[in-house]
Amino acid sequence: MTPMINPAEILHFIRSKKYSPITAAELADHFEIGDTEYRAFCDLLQELEFSGDVVKIKQKQYADPRKVNLVVGNLECNSRGFGFVVPVREDEGEDIYINAEDMGSAMHGDLVVVRLPTNAQIPGKRFEKGRRASGQIVNVLKRVNILVVGTFEKSKRLCFVAPDEPRLFRDIYVAEDVTKGAQPGDKVVVRITVWPSMHLNPEGEITEVLGKEGEPKVDLRSIVYQYNLPHTFNHKVIQESKDVPHTVSQKDIGNRLDLRSKLIITIDPEDAKDFDDAVSLENDSHGHWLLGVHIADVSSYVKPDTAIDKEARFRGTSVYLPGEVISMLPEVLSNNICSLREGEDRLTKSVFATINRRGRVVNSEIRHTIINVAKRLTYNQATAILNDGDNVDISDEARVMLKDMGHLSQLIFKNRLERGALELDIPEVSIKLDEQGYVKDVEKVERDISHKLIEEFMLLANETVATFMYNNNMPLLCRVHPEPEEEDMWDFASFIRGLEHTKVDPFDCKSLQKLLDKIRGKPEAYTINLVLLKSMKQAVYKAEEGRHFALAMDHYTHFTSPIRRYPDLIVHRLLDQHFSGELSSPILRDIWKNCLPELAVNCSVTERRADDAEREIKKLKMLRFFEDRVGDIFDGVITGIQEYGFFVQVNTYLLEGLVHIRTLSDDIYKIDKKNMALVGTRQKKMYRIGDVIKVKIYKIDFLKREVDFIRCEEKKPKNPLPKVKEKGKR
Repeated sequence: MTPMINPAEILHFIRSKKYSPITAAELADHFEIGDTEYRAFCDLLQELEFSGDVVKIKQKQYADPRKVNLVVGNLECNSRGFGFVVPVREDEGEDIYINAEDMGSAMHGDLVVVRLPTNAQIPGKRFEKGRRASGQIVNVLKRVNILVVGTFEKSKRLCFVAPDEPRLFRDIYVAEDVTKGAQPGDKVVVRITVWPSMHLNPEGEITEVLGKEGEPKVDLRSIVYQYNLPHTFNHKVIQESKDVPHTVSQKDIGNRLDLRSKLIITIDPEDAKDFDDAVSLENDSHGHWLLGVHIADVSSYVKPDTAIDKEARFRGTSVYLPGEVISMLPEVLSNNICSLREGEDRLTKSVFATINRRGRVVNSEIRHTIINVAKRLTYNQATAILNDGDNVDISDEARVMLKDMGHLSQLIFKNRLERGALELDIPEVSIKLDEQGYVKDVEKVERDISHKLIEEFMLLANETVATFMYNNNMPLLCRVHPEPEEEDMWDFASFIRGLEHTKVDPFDCKSLQKLLDKIRGKPEAYTINLVLLKSMKQAVYKAEEGRHFALAMDHYTHFTSPIRRYPDLIVHRLLDQHFSGELSSPILRDIWKNCLPELAVNCSVTERRADDAEREIKKLKMLRFFEDRVGDIFDGVITGIQEYGFFVQVNTYLLEGLVHIRTLSDDIYKIDKKNMALVGTRQKKMYRIGDVIKVKIYKIDFLKREVDFIRCEEKKPKNPLPKVKEKGKR
């Protein structure tokens, strides 16, 4: 929406000293908003509510939230019944603690308004350092749990649904006549009709019975519903997709730089279908390398405000689940005309970087191009060639080029570390499914030389584009990784000192990288990398300039994956308008200025949603894989210490579970925080992070997505762990 007035004018008025709260109609009169514009004006006020800039108080009057001691934020609940509200505005300070009795009708994930106690208002900060403010939710602006996925159960007196999401800690009561024939143990979707209160659970009606718990398709659909992932394209999108061309025409080529005769390759996973990026490398007359990073020109096919574009913006990103991909774009685009397939002409945007023999960029250029990929390689094939394997069908010219790419990427990587970048080593797992969708194997995936090659080239292209946009004073959509909080980094240094008895300067990235290099390959490496990651802030999209801390880059954006990420598509459009001259228009620049902040927030939210869904389905599939292996013994490493026990990760599968302290029957164990250990009070036996240990799977809790281990030498505990689930209440 293009507002009839600038939102800044409204905020300036509401924040002025003489302002007293008034209604939307009275605000419209003040700004001389006519009847035809009134609806759009009210929509703008609602957007300002959602962004935390204004609040609606009694008599539906609008006020400055700071003057009335209110904060707008997202509620993040804990499974034990309390929660925190994360302010949507960064200048509001830390998260706000919410007791269960102060939540009102809000549930996890809702956008809410919180009232703070009057003594919490401190100039410049809402509450004292080290002490959290405690608030009360007074209004719910946006509910996200209209539909909830869970397991249907029956007790003697009532029917209820136990939500899969543990942070929805109240069961949802369902009347007998709206169960849709669900049977106990069925996975269902329930629509909430009555929201919870202090003493009453929510109520709802079942809208869909997904099937029996444990079936592969049911697991997948459960996660899709749990995270509200849009997974079908509407009629308008399908109709527009029919008009998408399947081949590149001469008209499409226009005055693009023709690279179809150049040696260009792709390197992707074996099962990839959407190829965003391709690479090339040549030597110029000055002895420099000319690196080409060629990215699918999605903006040539997906135009603003079309049905396809609106759906892509709503989805924000493709979601990659085991056995299924929920694409941001229809298949005719993602797997066909936009995908850089071998032997087919494709429209691209190319970043050319001239790089000297020390791996330093001396010049760069961005062009609209057309390419034809000469060879499609998988990561395994590329790695084999880089390791001097000769069993891959590839030309001598391509083999030499790939070798040069390997050498160049290592130089770029080395230079990046010298600038202060951090290279975290956190392995992932790949879930292998059989034809029915059941897990047949789980493999630990290591980032090998070919993965790092592509990663370095994509990082360089993203940085080049971001720098170009900054230098040309273009509207920005940056990928920002803020500096970590001092307290969090000092906590990390304390953790390392207790673990390794090593001092590390937590604010010197080179010192941190030296530590990571030192512990690489050791049992405690995973834990240290993970703790460091959690000590840092989360990278987000912002419509302003901002540094990327972990990459040590002053300018960074996402440009290289427009098939699967909406922010990349936005950046492509900005480049299109810059090269066409359209961005010289003040009106167009104002439109971008007004819409980019909201787009940045949406891109961050949808990215987080996709990451959470991918993580959750992997965790669930992993537990299914081990369901029949309760009692099996595995080698593992201790990854965490708590008062109630220690966490162990199984080396081969990266499966993590808890050894509860009550199962350690040979002694009475107490936590030693200084040494990051559990220590026996009599025998002084010690369990420390990084210790290698054999464990036995004792119990798998699918509801909580958790595994309990016992030491393999332990017999079954006399006092087994209590059942988690109770009828009607969790």
